Amino acid sequence: MNHPKPYYPISRFFRNKFGQKVYKVSVSVAESCPNRQPNGKLNPCIFCDEWGSAAYHLEREQSLTEQIKINRERVQKRCQAEQFLVYFQSYTNTFDRVDKLQSRFETALQQKGIIGLVLGTRPDCLPQRIFPLLKSIQKQGYLMVELGVQSFDDSQLTYLQRGHNSQCSIKAIQQLHDLCGVDVGIHLIFGLPGESDESIIATAKQVNALPVHNVKLHNLHVLKGTLLEQLYQQGQFMPITLEEYARRVALFLRHLSPDIAIQRLAAVANRWDELVAPDWTKEKMRPIQYIEDLMNAQGIHQGDLTWSGKPGGGHSIR
Repeated sequence: MNHPKPYYPISRFFRNKFGQKVYKVSVSVAESCPNRQPNGKLNPCIFCDEWGSAAYHLEREQSLTEQIKINRERVQKRCQAEQFLVYFQSYTNTFDRVDKLQSRFETALQQKGIIGLVLGTRPDCLPQRIFPLLKSIQKQGYLMVELGVQSFDDSQLTYLQRGHNSQCSIKAIQQLHDLCGVDVGIHLIFGLPGESDESIIATAKQVNALPVHNVKLHNLHVLKGTLLEQLYQQGQFMPITLEEYARRVALFLRHLSPDIAIQRLAAVANRWDELVAPDWTKEKMRPIQYIEDLMNAQGIHQGDLTWSGKPGGGHSIR
């Protein structure tokens, strides 16, 4: 018998929305981000490698339709799925001309079994001209925008060299909700220097106060060729242990509204040969199981230290 998860998983979020299981199909078509522009004023984020979070970087040379076909068939075979969301994952997927983005998004929606899109982008890459396009795309199929918020602490954003501040993230989340009505997901990183229990609780409360539908959690880990690797080699950064990371995630979840779905509990290194530290980031399932076991053993669950004022709040974590 499967025990209920102590948090609201994204799989249940999608099942509630679509009436059946729906899976992401990742593609890599965006070519860059503001932090990687030639002769730009910004430096790359200290944790980001040359692939910009691409899950299948070896397929970047394939056309969009071919990437969708290859990865859809891969997921379909593994999960026996019938409906999919195209996940524009790597780099910044609103960092281009609107007409080019429109063509790309509409092409994806026309493919077999595709019922919607998920766009990965940055809070500072949502110019006013993009909102009418997103609203139009949403009328053609489901649309979620995932923002690389990473932190609501400006000192941490400076450390990460993100190039935007927390107010930029808050504004982006609110505008996506107010101007487009799309579902909003955000990425958050734990394990930063100076992180405290108080700052983790403050992050949860900030998320609760915004129109955020889901969060994806990552542990700060070291990849080859990044500035973070240099800091690690110089002894200026040390990744936290799985045990400590799990404790912080559990603390965050306890203060997070039970109506906000969880996309991911921890990062996983898709390219093991590029991972420097910590080794546990190579493992996909052990961190997840460790966090779930920790919460179940302590009898705690998402939202048990907060209260959701939304209708039906609290029931969805089961």
